[in-house]
Amino acid sequence: MDKEWVDMIKKILTAGFFSILFLWPTEVYAQPTTPTVFLNEKFTLVELARSERAILRYDLRPIRGKHLKIKAFHHEQTLEDTPVREWLFHGEASSERISFEGLPLDVYTLLCYASNEQGEPLAYAAPYIHVEYGGWRAWEKFQPPVETVTTKPPAFEEVEAATDIRNRDIGIGVAPSAVVIRPGQTATLKIVFRNMEAENVEWKLVGEGDLTAVEEGLYQYTAPADQLGTKLYRVEVQSVAHPDLKGAATILVSPSDPD
Repeated sequence: MDKEWVDMIKKILTAGFFSILFLWPTEVYAQPTTPTVFLNEKFTLVELARSERAILRYDLRPIRGKHLKIKAFHHEQTLEDTPVREWLFHGEASSERISFEGLPLDVYTLLCYASNEQGEPLAYAAPYIHVEYGGWRAWEKFQPPVETVTTKPPAFEEVEAATDIRNRDIGIGVAPSAVVIRPGQTATLKIVFRNMEAENVEWKLVGEGDLTAVEEGLYQYTAPADQLGTKLYRVEVQSVAHPDLKGAATILVSPSDPD
């Protein structure tokens, strides 16, 4: 086909496309058809180890949604079956923690859809999120059992110890947890995450002095220079997404060294 014909076809298609955009109501072609939902910042396939924390982040504001309903189905089920687990979150946008604790290690499908203030479904459900709960072990029913492997790859000798998190707990704190300084002196404090990924936290000083951000996750406390006597202060941290996760450090400001 001659180049002139190709260019002409492109012009016709382009002109037709933009004609449709200008004739079509703005609210229609700009309106998203599904809610925005991510699980551990992924939206199609998520791998979770046993007891691993799963953070579900959603935004219903573009479709004016007020609630998010989530249904978890076993891979052998249909969407007409009874879900193995359900969650309901209120609010236009949020970041929530969901748990697969108690479910067998297997492959699951999450169906997420929004509703308005009256609980009526809005638009279409979000794209299905497939969850491999248990990581590679979730596929054991679909593959030969591990026992059939005669030799273990050297690179995976420590994999069992590294991924055994069944009894792990999570939390946040401040390091050091206790500091003794004199008036006018400073102390550097760092956020610490236990068995979890870093996330946004709020810092709060309970007492006198100054608390200043040095860099992400690092703050500096400066005691009052004119303080008389010994006083005890606190620096508290709290997760923004999960307010139940808190930590604190105590700071003793004394004009003289402790005995």
